[in-house]
Amino acid sequence: MQLLPTQDMMRKISESWSFVSGAAFQFKESDHYTFHNHENLMAVILPLFLDNLPQRESIAIGLILDDDEAIKVASHMFGMTPDTLSLADIQDAKKETCNILGGGLIVDNNSKLGLPKEIPLEEFLQLQKNATFSMLFVSDKPNEDLVNLVIFDVNIKSSGEFLS
Repeated sequence: MQLLPTQDMMRKISESWSFVSGAAFQFKESDHYTFHNHENLMAVILPLFLDNLPQRESIAIGLILDDDEAIKVASHMFGMTPDTLSLADIQDAKKETCNILGGGLIVDNNSKLGLPKEIPLEEFLQLQKNATFSMLFVSDKPNEDLVNLVIFDVNIKSSGEFLS
């Protein structure tokens, strides 16, 4: 499997996030998620197909962010005030953000992005649990709701609808 070195990934993710959010934002590697008691938190997951992986395994890029951060991104992305955004605008912004972050991690011409899909957090965590490889990046904003970005491998046999 060919991935960028961790420092390069953090730099690219940080640059991409700063672009979509309009604010300086740095990511660091972490070994635990940060959630702030969001009962209905959803994850956006994006398949990145790497042709050189055996049995068509793929990398999944997962974005988990809280509602407030998603609204900030959607507002910046669409040039709208938070009170004029629809739920569909916020969902579109989350998917496009995941797409932009994932696009920056492609390392060769034999890789391609799938379509981003919003899934329940429990389903996302189950996919990651079945992975043999996983990296977690979190924002460096202390005392604020954090953004969690996960990169992990997904095997078709355990992925259900995700890769179809």
